[in-house]
Amino acid sequence: MDDRQSNITGQYALHMQKQLVQHCLAPWPRRGRTLLEVNCGRGELLPLLWEYGFDMTATEHNPELRAEASRMADRAEVLAAADDHLPFDDDEFDWVVLHLASPSTESTRKAIAESLRVASAGLALTFWNSASLPFMLHLLGGRKTAWHGPTFCWWQIWRTLRSLSAGRISGASVLAGPQGTWNASCALSGCNRVLPWLPMGAWGIIRIDMAKSRPVTPLPLRLGRRRLRRAEPVLECGHKSQAKAADTERKAP
Repeated sequence: MDDRQSNITGQYALHMQKQLVQHCLAPWPRRGRTLLEVNCGRGELLPLLWEYGFDMTATEHNPELRAEASRMADRAEVLAAADDHLPFDDDEFDWVVLHLASPSTESTRKAIAESLRVASAGLALTFWNSASLPFMLHLLGGRKTAWHGPTFCWWQIWRTLRSLSAGRISGASVLAGPQGTWNASCALSGCNRVLPWLPMGAWGIIRIDMAKSRPVTPLPLRLGRRRLRRAEPVLECGHKSQAKAADTERKAP
């Protein structure tokens, strides 16, 4: 793959990634809500997230990438921080987007746990999917070119999130076709569209919406057997009742 084709593929992949981000974050309320992007890289998604309506903060450990991200998004604060040690209080942000960066299973688990700590409402994990057809074809092709980033097994990430029992899990992916179709002018580019719930795409997002406290159902009161009141005389109306009342008055001493 020459440099020109590589650039076209990269731009198309970024375009599809942005579409997936918009699709997966659409259920999240945005106005007046805070969002933290962890491992923001060069900040390619920062303008999109800011324009989407979130109050943005980002972190990036690599100083060179952090400098590029700061130039990319002047409306978002980009801080130096490792994904497993974030300099924020518990529940400081409404939402967190974590781009997985370390292939180590233990490091990934720590990064997820740390992002869940600072998120009060939801977390979205993005990653290159090693269980996808494009990556398998890349391996079969002899890895002639470098892959786009560290890869993670979709099902392993899913199981990790389930073990944390932090909320409801959902997911989607894009770029399910071979890399040769990662081009808007390709007739088969439609196979790279957003696939809700299907983990076949090369790039995926798994979202977890925090479980909110359930309303407490009050226990029914245990009441004793209710005593009925004795029947009380009812005032009768009409001609007969008036005659009865007059007769009673005559008999009275």
